[in-house]
Amino acid sequence: MNVTPGRTKVLDRTQEQTGRAGPVEDGISSLPDQPSSQTNVGLRGQTADMSRTIAMRSTPEDASATNIDEFVEDGYQWRASGPIAELLRSSSSPDWFNLQAHENAVLVKRNSHRDVWHVTVGGKGYFAKVYHPHDAVRRAKLLLRGPTAVREWEVGLYAAAHSVATVVPVATALKGFRGIGGPSLLITEAVPDVKPLNEYWLEIRQDRHQANLLTESLAMLIARAHQCGFQHGDMHPGNILVRPVGRRGEVLFVDLHNVRTGKSVSLREVIANLAQLNQWFRRHSTLTQRRRFLMYYFSYRDRFAQASDYARNYTFDPHRLVAQLADRAEKHANRLWSKRDRRTRRTGRYFARVNPAAGWRGHVLLHSKHPPPMAQASRLSYTKSEWDRWLADPLRWVDPDRYELMKDSHTTTICKVTLPSEPEPATVIVKRQLARNTWKQLSQWFGPSRNMRAWRTANMLLNRDLPVAQPLAVVERYVLGLVRVDSITFIDFISGSSDLETFMTRDIASLPMEEQRRVKDRLLDSIVRLLKMFHDRGFVHRDLKAPNLLVNWTPPYDSPPFLTFIDMDGIRHVRHSTTKQRTRAIVRLCVSLLGSPACTSTDRLRFLKRYLTGPGRTSINWKAIWREIHEQVCRKQRDKETRRQWKLAHYGRE
Repeated sequence: MNVTPGRTKVLDRTQEQTGRAGPVEDGISSLPDQPSSQTNVGLRGQTADMSRTIAMRSTPEDASATNIDEFVEDGYQWRASGPIAELLRSSSSPDWFNLQAHENAVLVKRNSHRDVWHVTVGGKGYFAKVYHPHDAVRRAKLLLRGPTAVREWEVGLYAAAHSVATVVPVATALKGFRGIGGPSLLITEAVPDVKPLNEYWLEIRQDRHQANLLTESLAMLIARAHQCGFQHGDMHPGNILVRPVGRRGEVLFVDLHNVRTGKSVSLREVIANLAQLNQWFRRHSTLTQRRRFLMYYFSYRDRFAQASDYARNYTFDPHRLVAQLADRAEKHANRLWSKRDRRTRRTGRYFARVNPAAGWRGHVLLHSKHPPPMAQASRLSYTKSEWDRWLADPLRWVDPDRYELMKDSHTTTICKVTLPSEPEPATVIVKRQLARNTWKQLSQWFGPSRNMRAWRTANMLLNRDLPVAQPLAVVERYVLGLVRVDSITFIDFISGSSDLETFMTRDIASLPMEEQRRVKDRLLDSIVRLLKMFHDRGFVHRDLKAPNLLVNWTPPYDSPPFLTFIDMDGIRHVRHSTTKQRTRAIVRLCVSLLGSPACTSTDRLRFLKRYLTGPGRTSINWKAIWREIHEQVCRKQRDKETRRQWKLAHYGRE
């Protein structure tokens, strides 16, 4: 379906009185001209069938905005629509504020401010949200904003009036003025056979036709919502439900408390809304699928140009619009990632701060929201009390007499240990970092230790969907509460993997020559994609050598390899990497593979040309870059040999 740029705009009352168009917004002008009456009739005819489809889950059975029953029972002020009002008054109605005593009630979700229950009454399913204003802050918010349950109820009625598909609110109850007298309640109809959009998409995305149908349904829902003055302030896939209807999924909004209604959605707000949705789909969909969604979205915006008084159509430059959306999506992603970065240093659902022993304190993982594909220990859940017990004597985990010693140098001790976790033991790597000289020791006293920096960097990489071994815990030892003198970190063990240098030298070199080319091409593509993503998301690596990149890949090497960063010492987050920093990483990687017979000069050239190629970029100037890299590689080799001789002279080892 081709995108039809909007040509009309429904003016608000001020504009109708003055006869002027709306303001120019971000270089995208609004046009005041209206389509002819014949065009209006045609648009209404085109959208009639679609509106019926969208409205399937918009209105309660036998209910309307005017069919509302209000009554008071046990001090609670009730508002109910349709047959639910009779059910609430009947003897078979459960105690909605004490559902744990009901045999057909199942707790779905619970957090600090609300409980969500699934209740079956009279053979029909409902969801009940019970909001608890526990503290004075929440009660003050009630006075200012009103109860969340009532807000969702009003948004549901607004959606029904404008045929925007949402979950159906059928009743609400509150006590006291604006609900400050106790908990408030919202009851919605349960939709059978429904799944969150993110779960459903992961199931059907490989079916191209079904994925396209779902993309169109989603674009139609959001376009109609925006043209009806309905803006969901938290538009992520978990707040959109899908019910399979044939091969086309029926989509509807849920969690309506963060929805703004009754006001036109500006193009700037449209871009912000779509950027929220893009945050999840950038990981789980292709660029083609996301562009197809935009194509459907703007086409349906044009079709719903007369859907309400809040509808707005704009003329726009598609290329500029895509650029604005990409820029806003990046800003939204950076804000979200920064929020998740801060979460790793606090006590919450996923992480906790610990003080397991005298003088020791740090952070531990409780639950990984998105464990890496090859994760072992980070797939399990832990408790703070477990970590306190395990870390009561942190130094025992790096005792070579108790555990398998993997490395012992003047700066690092690494052991492979087994945590006695439930339901199964977890194999992890324990690393202890030591200062190698007085200057390093002084810098560690008042700044974060190497292990603490590695904890923060690894979690930043994971938050940005970059593969890294999940850190499980980090603890630092303090003297007088100020001076850091020791640190230990626990890292998930990735089994069945080998570093890139070993994989090139041992596994690829042993393959037949005709097979080597195919395997190396797939490996080069994966490394290029990983390095591009690494640099695009603002990271630089001053020590990107082959031993610091793990490869998990098994014969016959048909599926893509899984690559993992290890050793966080050389990684920094700079937000925008420079050409010099990116070139330095490539040079370091090339130098580390010079000793591998399977990595030829042709392979390195192929890698460079693929890295230079991308959207809006070509490898036309590869010769100049190749010469520059060659010079830096030669210089790096000389420096490396000088460094090796220095280490032999001072430490007797490399």
